[in-house]
Amino acid sequence: MIIKKKSLVVALVSSFIICGVLVLTLVGYLAYLELKDKELRSSYQQLLQKVNARLYARHISISGFVTTMKTTGSLKSKAVMEGSITNNGYREISDILIMVKFRDKDDAVLYEVVFHPQESSSGAPRLTQVALPYLSGTPKTALKKGATLAFKKMLTHCPDRILSELEKAGGPSGGQPRWSGRLDFEILSVSF
Repeated sequence: MIIKKKSLVVALVSSFIICGVLVLTLVGYLAYLELKDKELRSSYQQLLQKVNARLYARHISISGFVTTMKTTGSLKSKAVMEGSITNNGYREISDILIMVKFRDKDDAVLYEVVFHPQESSSGAPRLTQVALPYLSGTPKTALKKGATLAFKKMLTHCPDRILSELEKAGGPSGGQPRWSGRLDFEILSVSF
């Protein structure tokens, strides 16, 4: 009888352990599926923004695109990229992401910067954010169809080679120092 009691206890404990492992495995699997679902949703949104950028880029024009070393004002001795972006399309744009490549005379990429032209020049939001639950994210100016938005982006972590060329470009004449190399831009994502 003692052997049967021990066998019964071992069988019950083993059954509980196996059931516990199965429950934990199912909970882990469901958590994994939830995580994968969020990851797939996120990658789908990113892919959709890239497709929107490729399709809608022909309706977006960027003009007056220059990089200069500011000689006056609060941005004195800072490299600043500026220009204007025009929405010639049929939809209002809520967000744009642009990548700019600085190239030298040999067509080598010296520096890349990715930015949102709808943000202020320092990259910080234009409005001070208050810690309220209904105010979240960075406020951006929507670019309405047919509208033009001037943008200015202060370049941070800019390589010394570009900074020195910008400083030399001003020369003794005191003109506005400009980047003499080539600037290539690409619209990475567009959100409506």
